[in-house]
Amino acid sequence: MVDDQEKRKPGRPKGSSTAQTMEKILFTASYQFMELGFEKVSLDGVAKACGVTKASVYYYFNNKAVLFTEALLFVLNMAYQSTRKIINGPGELKDRLLIVAERHMANAHVDFETMMREAAPGLSEEQTLTIRAGESRLHELLADIFQEAMDKKELVPGNPLLLAHAYTAMLSIRNRKKVVNDEASLKQTARELVDLFWHGAAPR
Repeated sequence: MVDDQEKRKPGRPKGSSTAQTMEKILFTASYQFMELGFEKVSLDGVAKACGVTKASVYYYFNNKAVLFTEALLFVLNMAYQSTRKIINGPGELKDRLLIVAERHMANAHVDFETMMREAAPGLSEEQTLTIRAGESRLHELLADIFQEAMDKKELVPGNPLLLAHAYTAMLSIRNRKKVVNDEASLKQTARELVDLFWHGAAPR
């Protein structure tokens, strides 16, 4: 965790169960931030949603910026682990990209860049860089897969990191309710997006 975490007050609140409580807080906070954005989330609101005391939240995360940073790292790590498992699994690359797209698009959330801009005034440079590093892990994972596919002539030669950013940017269409408004539409949209991506990147 970032250095600010080390400044929290000593003494665990009554009823707190250390790692289990902290993970519950992170899970709840990450959902709220992704659903509501930075400004509308408060430590008090997270505590109530978790069913823990406000003191418990402050024990682990002594201000909103720390909670936001750790919650986003929590989400980004889950996304990384899930994507790595799928993308390195069996099957054709296009099919694996479709599974990743469907999993990602199954969860509606605010636009990541919009949320980061909203949070920026309250974050330290270190916190911003830490979040960006967590985000970069996912892009680098995809870039390695795309480079491997290029080496095998499955994709046209190009910048694999650019391709990774293009792929993840396409998935943000999930936030457009006029485009995706139900589960059937979500699956169809994911397939169409991957088809567009693949036809643009595959050899002709």
